[in-house]
Amino acid sequence: MNQAQEIRAFPFPHRDGLDPVPEFTELRRTDPVIRVRLPSGDPAWLVTRHADVRRVLADPCFSRARATRGEGPRINRTTTLPDSILAADPPDHSRLRRLVAPALSGRRAEAMRGGIALLAGQLLADMNRGPRPADLVASFTRPLPLTVICDLLGTPRIDGDQLDAWNDAMRSVTAVSDAEVLAAVADMTDYLTRLIAAKRAHPGDDMLSALIAARDAGDRLSEGELISFCVVLLAGGYGTTADRLAGLAHLLLDRPERYQLLCREPESVPAAVEELLRYAQATVGANLRVATRDVVLSGVEIKEGEALIPLTSSANHDEDVHDAPDLLDLTRAAPAHLAFGYGAHFCVGAQLARVQLQEALAALVGRFPGLRAAGPPDWKRGQITRAPRTVPVRW
Repeated sequence: MNQAQEIRAFPFPHRDGLDPVPEFTELRRTDPVIRVRLPSGDPAWLVTRHADVRRVLADPCFSRARATRGEGPRINRTTTLPDSILAADPPDHSRLRRLVAPALSGRRAEAMRGGIALLAGQLLADMNRGPRPADLVASFTRPLPLTVICDLLGTPRIDGDQLDAWNDAMRSVTAVSDAEVLAAVADMTDYLTRLIAAKRAHPGDDMLSALIAARDAGDRLSEGELISFCVVLLAGGYGTTADRLAGLAHLLLDRPERYQLLCREPESVPAAVEELLRYAQATVGANLRVATRDVVLSGVEIKEGEALIPLTSSANHDEDVHDAPDLLDLTRAAPAHLAFGYGAHFCVGAQLARVQLQEALAALVGRFPGLRAAGPPDWKRGQITRAPRTVPVRW
């Protein structure tokens, strides 16, 4: 890195779409580990190459706890969830993950596949009876994962719109003010506190009731950890999947030949989902890590206490790992990617997300082989992810 160059502001200026981010391509080539300044004013190291990103995600010397507790570097100056599984290092992280993993296991996700397919079909049938053009986000890509996570966690479906609004605020980097983010965290915490009290009095056959039992039987979860778990499951389990599904649908419809390929070969949907996840430049930020000792990445010395941003979206386009990485090739064989993270913090709900994405796209191409874009999407701005807010469609 040219030490004399000006420190760049991060995130970089917004671009609509999910195609490769030119800044990431250039940085992988010339400055794979570069100093940036965050919206909070704190500095951090931006990490863009696959090998370095994997190392930051997997090496325990890069701490999530140090990035969320105390007075360490922050993306913005809002309250984090220090009791959250996303904010923990082993052994606390391992304990928390063991509690939630059975409810999100591959076996459980497969057991839910039939119900998810049925729900997808019902939503598309409702959309078919409605006006045209339709918004695929409002009709399908948002309500599908929102209903799945509400049912899994035991949250009333009727509260979905409010949960969605809080989720949008909490994913903000610059989209809303810090005060609005804090208000969303406080409101969701208050909501979950009341819901937990109701579930404690009248347990159900749902994940929240199981987590309450874990909290109350042997105190394996603190009350703060219980609430933070729920926030993470709603924001991560719903918000990320909804954004990804909307983005994948846009990528298919943006080039009609992509969508038609899946219509002709619906059996290729699972592999296509993996390539779409690899290709989509959906994550333009990342959860910070803080180095717990001095370390060197791509020839750059990182000092103890300094923050890093491991960019998985950039790593997924690393030319040393993928042939023609900027080509979206739905026939690409089993592309390895970091869309669900890596290491201890690999997304615990990855298989459930995969099942939802697979069943959603399978239902879409099966029900609407003539589906096409009815105009450009409206894009979310100022969030940690790039995703369409609307996807207008005709059929």
